[in-house]
Amino acid sequence: MRNKVLILGAAGFIGTNLTLRLLLEKKQLVLFDRREAQFDPKVCEAVRQGKAEFLTGQFLEDNWKMQANLLREVDMVYHLVSTTCPTNSNQDAAREMEENVIATMHFLDACVEHGVRKVIFLSSGGTVYGKEHTGICKEEEEAFPITVYGVQKLTIEKILYLYWQMHGLDYRIVRLSNPYGPYQRPNGIQGVVTTFTWKALHDEPILVYGDGSVVRDYIYIDDAVEGILRIAEQQGNHRLYNLGSGRGRTVDEVIQTIARVLQKQMKVSYQSSRAVDVPVNVLDVSRFKQDFGGFLPIELEEGIQRLASFFKEQDRC
Repeated sequence: MRNKVLILGAAGFIGTNLTLRLLLEKKQLVLFDRREAQFDPKVCEAVRQGKAEFLTGQFLEDNWKMQANLLREVDMVYHLVSTTCPTNSNQDAAREMEENVIATMHFLDACVEHGVRKVIFLSSGGTVYGKEHTGICKEEEEAFPITVYGVQKLTIEKILYLYWQMHGLDYRIVRLSNPYGPYQRPNGIQGVVTTFTWKALHDEPILVYGDGSVVRDYIYIDDAVEGILRIAEQQGNHRLYNLGSGRGRTVDEVIQTIARVLQKQMKVSYQSSRAVDVPVNVLDVSRFKQDFGGFLPIELEEGIQRLASFFKEQDRC
């Protein structure tokens, strides 16, 4: 029976939150990630109870055609895998394209062969557009990424269109803004809101690249997951959607908001700006709202308060 949902990159930030949401909806899940990936204890418990199953390996190396028995049971795939992030992606362009673009093509070949119905791809609203725009990014605009990360995301978008035309493999693309919230690593190289909130709670200094004027669109992870599921499961008029709050905030505004919400004195230092940082990136979400109705993401203040509560609870464990 074809009733399983496969999540590629299930142990990551978005993957963990998506997994927990789909478990609440009683979906039968297959969770793929690297062999060394650490899954949340709640997810491990769900696997022990038979509500989900693990599949581990390297996305590039796995021969997906060998997973015939699995893929014949999969109805939908959430493709969240990426081997790099924007800040470190320009180091080895050829390898990044191989590990993400070529690997995805091999995976899609297996999906076609074994009858998977739909693929949901998490692209990047923050990187595919580049800086050749007004700052408010619309789906119909031509994209000019300035990182290899953005190029590989945009390339996979085009490949999905190709596989739909050639093989009828249905797909949806989510160009997500900057998500933040529980299960995001506070000591990683992504996630301004999460990292700064964690550092503020622990009275650690904050490092800002540039003068704090970079503008980004931040969305709380619960809202991001809700939007992803609407795009995946409802019948919209498009296959490509921006997903964000639709509102821009400077890095300095984020810092000031964290300080106000947590009533903390922030220790901030500034360093030279980075070439990979687009000055302004805010997503136009009118297409999403037109197709899926009302969407009111929580305000940054409430999101920070929820995230702080999560961190405090984790510290007590």
